[in-house]
Amino acid sequence: MQYKKTRGFTVVELLIVVTTIAILAGIVIVAYNGVQTKARMAKIEADLKNVQKLVETYKTFNGTYPITNASLNPDWGTSTGRTDANCSVGTKTADWVPGLSTALPQSDGKGKGVGAYPGCYIYVSDGTSYVISAWNALTDAQNSVMYRRLGFREMDPSHVGSIFYICNHTNIGGMATGTYDITSDYYKHSMTISNITSALCSETPPAGA
Repeated sequence: MQYKKTRGFTVVELLIVVTTIAILAGIVIVAYNGVQTKARMAKIEADLKNVQKLVETYKTFNGTYPITNASLNPDWGTSTGRTDANCSVGTKTADWVPGLSTALPQSDGKGKGVGAYPGCYIYVSDGTSYVISAWNALTDAQNSVMYRRLGFREMDPSHVGSIFYICNHTNIGGMATGTYDITSDYYKHSMTISNITSALCSETPPAGA
């Protein structure tokens, strides 16, 4: 009786197959992460725009925007900002914009920006000017969607009682060492909507930003 010889895979062929599968898996993972990041940014953008509509509607009926502190200035040096319920610092309240009857969106706690601290939704207003921000909520720095050089303090837990607005500040704006560092720029790792004009805040970015 004769037996037919069957040919198996060589070690080299197996290595080629395994390597190919690994490369394809890596491509799929990168693509998936990219889609997730875009979807998350789109949701944050939609959340902030919806909240802006609510505060504008509030002003239409009440004559002012929802107030967190009646006396503010370009460097609002009092603890005035309100943070959403999922925030790790600040007021941590679901009604992070006071006086609204509509349920507000809450941050997801997934985005970690400067210092790897999770960001969240923050609101501050003196009734005339307002800032609505997904502060430090972006892991990757951005330069196009709601990028403004105004915002709040560091998200370091040591600043739990210091959630106030700062205009184009050196330390949180990536210039703490005198040389611009995008990885330390909170403004770049945030999305912000505000009616503040250049008369109250010069947002000229540092070289390289």
